[in-house]
Amino acid sequence: MESNDKLEQLLQQMYAQESLHDDDIDTSDIIDEAWTKFEAEHFGGERSAVRGKRLPFLKIAALFIGVLILSGITYAAVQIIGNNSQATQQQATETIVSSKSQKVSHELAEQDSTLTKPVVYEDAELAVILNDMATFYQMEYVCKREDTKHIRLYFTWDKKQDIDDIINTFNKFERIHITRDNKKLIVE
Repeated sequence: MESNDKLEQLLQQMYAQESLHDDDIDTSDIIDEAWTKFEAEHFGGERSAVRGKRLPFLKIAALFIGVLILSGITYAAVQIIGNNSQATQQQATETIVSSKSQKVSHELAEQDSTLTKPVVYEDAELAVILNDMATFYQMEYVCKREDTKHIRLYFTWDKKQDIDDIINTFNKFERIHITRDNKKLIVE
């Protein structure tokens, strides 16, 4: 048991010495000194150079890159919005133009009743009938035989009809044969 007493005495002396050292020594100086020593060993003085010189350069470079990216995004947004508005305006213009042209053609058809009424030919020569049709459909009339020009017909022409339908109607007659070659009506 004696050894336990000795151990207790040693512990009490250690605690007493530690309390004396804690009051006398300023630990902040030791910490600063240790930190400076650590910094010198591991960074070799470069850390202060990084803080002093490179950091502002990196901040400026990052700021410049950020401004470039932001301006690029802004430019792209302006282009997209501009293209969309141009497409919308063009569609609106096309719609207005097409609706106006439909109104004009409808008004012309109502004003000029001769465009909608059929033309009646009574005992008229084939040359006169085909000449009128060729003019209306903006075609040229060509007759290869003189005797076919003087064939007389009773015919009702509906101007709404297609020229090919009219040619088929004429070709049902015995002595008439009409062909179409682009913008020419050819009577054979």
